[in-house]
Amino acid sequence: DSRHWTLKRQPFLLETSRPGVFAAGDVRSGSVKRVASAVGEGSMAVQFVHEYLKTM
Repeated sequence: DSRHWTLKRQPFLLETSRPGVFAAGDVRSGSVKRVASAVGEGSMAVQFVHEYLKTM
């Protein structure tokens, strides 16, 4: 929800409304509740965390 986003940049994929906090797998809204999907999202989240850390 963009009204909760306070930064000028757009949130990274899988980033929650709290900057630097990422969600993947079953804790993500709209997840398909499958292990393979959770593993894939987890690997994506790692990439986005690295991108986030580059902005620090």
